[in-house]
Amino acid sequence: MKIRMKDIAKMANVSEAAVSLVLNDKPSRISEKKKQEIKTIAKELNYVPNIAAQSLAKKASQTIGVVIPDIENPFFSKLCKQLEERFRVLGYLTIIVNSNDDFTVEKNLIQMLLNRGVDGLIIALSNESFSFKEEQEFFLKEIDAPFVLVDRQVSFAGVNQVYFDSQAGGKLSTEYLLENGHRNIAFMTGDFKVPSTLDRINGYKQALESYGVKIREDYIIETGYRFNYGIEKAKALFALTDVTAVLTSNDMVAFGVLKQALSSGKSIPEDLSIIGYDRLEMADILGISLATVEQNISSLTEQAVTLLKNILTKENPKTESIILKPNLFKGESVKKIK
Repeated sequence: MKIRMKDIAKMANVSEAAVSLVLNDKPSRISEKKKQEIKTIAKELNYVPNIAAQSLAKKASQTIGVVIPDIENPFFSKLCKQLEERFRVLGYLTIIVNSNDDFTVEKNLIQMLLNRGVDGLIIALSNESFSFKEEQEFFLKEIDAPFVLVDRQVSFAGVNQVYFDSQAGGKLSTEYLLENGHRNIAFMTGDFKVPSTLDRINGYKQALESYGVKIREDYIIETGYRFNYGIEKAKALFALTDVTAVLTSNDMVAFGVLKQALSSGKSIPEDLSIIGYDRLEMADILGISLATVEQNISSLTEQAVTLLKNILTKENPKTESIILKPNLFKGESVKKIK
């Protein structure tokens, strides 16, 4: 049986209004003894507040929508877990939806969340949305709820976003290979339409130029972000017989390349050095000490949650773009060439 405020009021011999004041810690003339009695009764009866009624009164739903492109990607799974935990502490229920990197699905999901009255949104944009830049911008600017973009940024103004410096990440990983004597370095990138991909390519090219290494466009292979893409594109990589090292768009692609390398009789890192991106814990579970660019998900979560919370509480009137710095985990998948 659902316990209501009037049940507690009857047992405590007070009005429903008095119970509401006490359970919501509102100022009142009710004695401390009576307050304690009301709270004790509520606790013993396992009273659960009517969130719908509270939301109607406050004109807030206490829910946050989280839209991600790929729930199977451990990076986004971990991000969702941390976002849910942080928002729960703040008293919000989190609704997580997966766009499967499809722009149409993404738009429909966001509209569904808005129709359900979410207070705010955290959005990691789909790759496909960057193929429709004008529509993407128009759609985002029409969202009538506070939102923060995470991980995948947009170039236009007026949008709150938190993301990692991808150009720095591309440069950092390339420089590490160059420092270890590699000069024939391939790059299995993400989607060429995605800004973070282009930023990483720019960082890669900057590092090569700083070492006087010629940039070869055939070394840059558009791959994507999934494990099977790494497997599928490994053939094109292995056709570049002079390549001694490869950067990948993320750790999942690196695992795909690694699988194909081992199947083809290649030894890592003796025959091919590999650097991933994201620093997934899965690498440690698999016993592979993969060199990778680490994007601290805890920092991303903290910044995104704080930014959205400040928008919701009107403490942050201006839009912000918060750029986080990645780090390099050196692992053991890079061979030093003399």
